[in-house]
Order: sequence, then C-alpha cells, then structure tokens
Amino acid sequence: MFRLRTVLPAIALLVVSSSPAQIARYAKEHGVSVSVGATGNFATPLTTDPTTQTFRTGVNTTNTISGQNQYITSSPGFLTSFQFHPVPWAGVELNYGYQHYSERFNYNLASTPGTQTASVPTTTHEATAAYQFHPKHIPFQPFVNVGGGAINFVPTAGGGTSQWRGAGLVETGFEFAMPYTSRKLALRIQGRGLFYRAPNFNNALLSTRSWRVSSEPSASFVYRF
Repeated sequence: MFRLRTVLPAIALLVVSSSPAQIARYAKEHGVSVSVGATGNFATPLTTDPTTQTFRTGVNTTNTISGQNQYITSSPGFLTSFQFHPVPWAGVELNYGYQHYSERFNYNLASTPGTQTASVPTTTHEATAAYQFHPKHIPFQPFVNVGGGAINFVPTAGGGTSQWRGAGLVETGFEFAMPYTSRKLALRIQGRGLFYRAPNFNNALLSTRSWRVSSEPSASFVYRF
C-alpha cells in the first residue's frame, strides 16, 4: 500500500527535475487527471451543547448566554482536484474548495429579553487530500475517497477573526468519458461529506461547540493526461 507522505514528494521531485515531455509521459502512464467543477453546500449539525456560559462584560459585571444554535445559508461553490494513480486500482487526490455563505447564530442573553441573532458573511478555503479507490476499465467508473485536511473560515464582515478547523472527508461518485474525446475528457458526478467543528471566529457569543457535516453534491469536468 502506498502512502501520501511518500507519493507527494515523488510528484514534486518529478515536476522539478523532468522535462515537459517526460512529465507528460509519466502523467499518462500513472493516470494523472485534473478536474474543475461546482459544488453545493448543505450543512447539518451533528451535536449541540445545551450548557449555559457566563462571560465577563466589564470589571465587575458578567452576562450569561444560553440556547445557542448555528446554521448556514446554502450556497454554490468551486472545487478543483488533482488525481494521481500509482497503482491501477487506487490513487491519491488533492482538493481545493472555495465557498461563500453566511454563518447564522441564535442565542439568548440574560441581560437582553428575546432571542438574539447574528449573521457573519463567511468565505471558506478547503485544503484536503484523500486516498481514492476505484475499479478500472468499465464505462462508468465508480470511486470512493477517504481522507481529510483543513478548512479556513474567513469572516468578510465582522464577527471575529479567521479560523482553521480540521476536517474529515468522504467522497463517492462516478465518472465517465465524454464521447469523441479519446477518453481525454470526462464528467465526474459525486457526493462529498466534510466533517468538522463549526467555527466561532474566536468570539464567545458565537461559540456553539457543535460538530456538523457539510453535504456537497458536485459536478466537474475532468482532463486525463
């Protein structure tokens, strides 16, 4: 079984030390492909924390927050991936994803009657890697990817500071070659699941301590070297 920490340095060394012709031949022999596509984003909370928090608001004053919950607005996004197959039935994948949506919060403050709300416009940058397992030489090539990485949550209008969260990744789907392209171009349809702790942007008022999964249907065009 190959390992990411041994495969990735080998790819970098090849790119630095080889000619374009050598790189192209190696890419073709090892099933290298690049994909670009769009995703959706539908987040579901997995856990909630019903506890009450007390925090300091002044030298001799405190406030209490309770009833916190968090959700996001659904949005389209961008996804690009690089695949490399050192063995015929499996490979590795590197992903970069971009999305923009709003993180929304509901909470109760002891000092203020009624439920308070906050909305934080957020841009996310996903950097993940995964092992890819698939059969070969069939018209519709199914695959399953398992891996992880991190997501950077960047508030674009108030709400705190940017924050990285570790993430687990599971992908499943299929791809098929487009006709009249000598199998160079393909279409990939997949479902993605990202598991991570919801961001709070280092702001106590926005901390729900919840874990969630982002379900991301995705469609991409693939170029096979």
